[in-house]
Amino acid sequence: MNADAPSERGFALLAVLSIVAAGSLVLLAAVERLVPPLAGRARLVETRLAVCQDALDFAYRRDGAFPADLTALAATAGLAVDGVWRLDPSGSAVDFSYTNGGAQAQLRSRGLDRLLGTVDDVVETMPSERPLRTRQRGRLRLLRALLLVSPFRTSGSMTVGDRAAMRTAMRDQAIAMRRWLGGDAAARAALSTTLTATATTISDLSLANACAVMPSALTGAGGLLTAIGSTDTAGYDGRGLLFYLHPTLGIAAAGNDTTQGTDDDM
Repeated sequence: MNADAPSERGFALLAVLSIVAAGSLVLLAAVERLVPPLAGRARLVETRLAVCQDALDFAYRRDGAFPADLTALAATAGLAVDGVWRLDPSGSAVDFSYTNGGAQAQLRSRGLDRLLGTVDDVVETMPSERPLRTRQRGRLRLLRALLLVSPFRTSGSMTVGDRAAMRTAMRDQAIAMRRWLGGDAAARAALSTTLTATATTISDLSLANACAVMPSALTGAGGLLTAIGSTDTAGYDGRGLLFYLHPTLGIAAAGNDTTQGTDDDM
């Protein structure tokens, strides 16, 4: 019997164990790339969800709607379609869960248990209100700027002071109307005073300088949009709904609830 056989078997066993260990380390490294260690996972979830939220905000402001899925979001926001920004650090090479509810979009990360739909999921919901109002504000500012220099808000008899007063009153009226959403009782009391005062100033200046009476319709032949040098195609808000005729500001948006005369009008 070979005296060296047990020793050789021992070395062979060590060699096998070394190979297994090396393979395990490679596997562990691969898993950690897909599912980071617990200490850094929460931070990575937060970072990637923030990227997704910024992209959703951009997409809604550009298109007036949330994308159908994360691949569509990548195309809209200029992100790599297969980038790590969409991978859930609490999953294993799987995307964040994404749902588009129309009025809001929701992103969901699997929590510590790495299971979707359980109590430890990290959920971020983005209502369309914020990006919608940003989108609407730009459109309204352009149309109201045209109204301000039209015969409905200026005339040849206006002094420099009257023109400045009209411009200030129109601006303050728009700001007060925009800030109404989210204002508490005290803020709304002050805003109400501003809305009344600016509306009175605009009316008085229009009458004193014989400004033209605004049309009774926003669109169509003889409508306000055409009269200020715009077109009916520009008369749609951030959700693709028609603006409405406002007695003081000329053009207003119904807001996220699509109902005129409510708190979120602009």
